[in-house]
Amino acid sequence: MEINPIETFRFNLENDNKELVVSGQIQGKPEIPSLDDLKFKAIIALLNSIDKQSFIEVDKDQQFADYLDEMEGTIAEMKKYDEFQCRDGLT
Repeated sequence: MEINPIETFRFNLENDNKELVVSGQIQGKPEIPSLDDLKFKAIIALLNSIDKQSFIEVDKDQQFADYLDEMEGTIAEMKKYDEFQCRDGLT
């Protein structure tokens, strides 16, 4: 019988001035040793919690579009390389 223990992944995002922008953690039973499957599931869960209307209400439509562009660009780069995190110039 194979047991997948609950694992925890903690993350931080800092701006260019090394100031904390966001931090968090995800927990779950990974199927992949690097926990990348849990990371994808967390991203999907977070994306499903975002409403464009929230940005519209505070006149931040462009910020919403900018975030989408950044995500689309990141996903395009991830598709190109087997080891995305280790590439020079990418953070």
